[in-house]
Formats: sequence, C-alpha cells, structure tokens
Amino acid sequence: MHGPRLRLLHTSDVHLGAFDSRGASEEHRAQLEAGFRRVIDIGIEEGVDLALIAGDFFDNARVRPATLEFAAEQLARLDRPVVIAPGNHDHVGPGSVYDRHDLSATAQNVSVMRGRDGETVAVDGLEVEVWARSHTETLPDFRPFDGIPQRGAAPWQLAVGHGHFIHPDALRHHSFHIYAEQLADAERDYVALGHWEQLTRVAAGELGVAAYSGAPIGLGGESGGHVLIVDLGEDGSVTLRAVPLDEGKPHLAHDEVPFLRGA
Repeated sequence: MHGPRLRLLHTSDVHLGAFDSRGASEEHRAQLEAGFRRVIDIGIEEGVDLALIAGDFFDNARVRPATLEFAAEQLARLDRPVVIAPGNHDHVGPGSVYDRHDLSATAQNVSVMRGRDGETVAVDGLEVEVWARSHTETLPDFRPFDGIPQRGAAPWQLAVGHGHFIHPDALRHHSFHIYAEQLADAERDYVALGHWEQLTRVAAGELGVAAYSGAPIGLGGESGGHVLIVDLGEDGSVTLRAVPLDEGKPHLAHDEVPFLRGA
C-alpha cells in the first residue's frame, strides 16, 4: 500500500550557533544563518509537505538566545510540519538545548523527537509516520537504528538517523555506527541521515532509499551545500533531487547524487 504523493525537504548538520562564543567569527555566524534561511526559502519554493532535520540543527546547548529565536522564526516561516531528530551536538537529556527554548512556542509546526529508545511520530494531516532514536551523551556506544520497530500503519514510513554509515572504506573507530543491513531491515520508504557534511546516497535494501543531505554550509565557511528534495510517488517510487544553496547552479538528479554501498 502506498500513500498520496508527498514532497519532503531533508537537511542536517546546520550547526546554528557554532560561532556564538565571544571572539568567534561573526562572518561565519552570519554565513550559517544565511545558509539556513536559504534552506527554508528552497522549501517554500519547492512546495514541500514536510521537512526532516537529521540532527545537529544546533551546534551546542550554549547558543545565544538570539540564535534560538532565529531558528524558531525560520521554521515558522516554512509553515509546514517539521520533524527534528536531535544529533550528538544537540542531544536530548540533561542540559539539552531544546529544554532552553520551546521552538514550538514560535513555530507550532515543529516536533522535536526526544525518545532515547526511539519513538514514532504521526504527522498531522499527512499519511506518514516518522521514526527516530534521539542522541544522548550518556550512551557512548549509541547506534541510531538499534530497536527500530517494524513498519507502522501509515502508507508512508520514514526514519531519521544521525551517525556514521559503515562502508568498505569506513573508519571503524568513528562512533554512532549505521549498517546497511539495518537500513534494509528497517523497511522504510525513506531514511534521512545526518552526521556527514557530504551529500551522499547509501544502500538501503530493495524497498527504500537512504541519504545524507550534507551540511548546508560547512563549519569552515565552505559554500556549495545542498538541500535534498525527496518525492514520494503514488506508485511507491522514492526519488531524490539535490538543490544547491547557490542560486543558478544546476540541481543534481537522483542518479547524480554520489552513492555508497555498505560493507
């Protein structure tokens, strides 16, 4: 069974507030905010139905109040449901940035997933369910897809994970491992990944598609980032299009997005 046609926006590793500390580069801070403002612009231009933020939306829990207010205002501007799955930088639990500021007070369209053991959110008005397991600093051996349940009842089933995909050339000492067989066994139509700053599609079995959106703006101030637009078709198809933040640059079609198979 497949649901109605839907269009998703997928971004991650925005790292708002990375340059909020005293003496940090105001230029880089402005670049990060301009990058996320452009992400929202693209979502509006593309007419997305739902946005997924796959971790590290904020860089840390000590970001300025003005940064939190900026983030909420931009999310509200999208005026579509937004699901945030916290990563290792903006983790849940004691001292979480999401306890400092209630984003939904300004942006009522936002849901922050806080389940340390995983939780499923049914998105109001859409025939879609999103599962994610949120990061916490208390679990150094965290695995984003441990304990993922079977598909739910909604026609469209999505998952979000923030971690390191294990492929043949992967550095195994990196934490937060994600394995290709986990993505295949999850049997989700689309899996939105975060933690890598590079745009990459990865193997996810026969049923679904999984990809890293990459960072909109690199922490070194590098431009050239993308936003992923994910189209879910009435026939069950899932296709990606990478939209560059730099206006005028060409979009990357599904098969043009760099691809990795698991180990």
